[in-house]
Amino acid sequence: MTIVFFGTSEFAVESLIAIYKSEHQVLCVVTQPDSRRDRGHKVHFTPIKEKALEFGMTIYQTDNINSAQSLEYLNSLKADIFVVVSYGALLSNEVLSISRYKPINVHPSLLPKYRGAAPIQRTLMNGDNITGVTIMEMIEKLDAGDIISQRVLEINSYWNYGALSTKLSIEGGKLLLEALKLIEAGVDKRVPQDDTLQTYAKKIKNEEKYLNLSHEASDIINTIRGLTPKITPLLVLNNQYLGIVEAEVASLNVSEDFKNSVIGEVLKIDKKSGILVKCAIGAIWIKKIKPEGKKTMDFKDFLNGKKIHVGNILKSKEEN
Repeated sequence: MTIVFFGTSEFAVESLIAIYKSEHQVLCVVTQPDSRRDRGHKVHFTPIKEKALEFGMTIYQTDNINSAQSLEYLNSLKADIFVVVSYGALLSNEVLSISRYKPINVHPSLLPKYRGAAPIQRTLMNGDNITGVTIMEMIEKLDAGDIISQRVLEINSYWNYGALSTKLSIEGGKLLLEALKLIEAGVDKRVPQDDTLQTYAKKIKNEEKYLNLSHEASDIINTIRGLTPKITPLLVLNNQYLGIVEAEVASLNVSEDFKNSVIGEVLKIDKKSGILVKCAIGAIWIKKIKPEGKKTMDFKDFLNGKKIHVGNILKSKEEN
């Protein structure tokens, strides 16, 4: 089939690679405009643009995919199908009506659970142990189209956002090719979503990166897993932000072993286990740290260069 591929983020790359290696033809890759960031305002391409350039594909970028100009261009391609993977903008009914077959989307959750912008992050932050990928027909309503196929994935308790996103991206690419084969043969079976079972994965807000030790230890670990490495969760030590990149729940009985301690207190420093910090319920071992303005390091390296002692208090932004 001839395909127009819509994608922007790193998650979409494996799907583009899968199509590139298949018998299908990519007529054009549609991605978000380049961005300028860093001190020198250097131009940054989207991950999908970088991969499309590597493959020698035609690229289309626009601030408004639903504009008259975009509609005219997309119509001119006469594509069999539009494939949308983490594109970053809603498509109008006019756009969704252009291709020969109805557009399809690769979504990193088991719909109707976790519709929305941050399904992978919310899956981990909520402590789920099962997730998956869905291929669905696209309609104007967000992530609400009929389901074509799904694949379940068990979540390893040590996976963070980066690891789970990679796994789902690879599975999504595989499932996408299977779905395209079914669609082309006319044997795909589409199942409407049960809207009564829908949940919404809202976009991660900036303030969510500030860890709150007034929560249960397992919830704090889930937040760290859900944000890293894309976003670095933060605590405050001696009026400086400290990135917490990796940690695990401590198996100690904190309420018995450290009766007089307070939330955020450094209870113990162990050269093998890490830095033990008290939470409202339980405690966490901090394993990897990103000091303000520096690279991520093992807690042992941090201890060599910083003075942190038993009895120091780590705080959230709100407490500082």
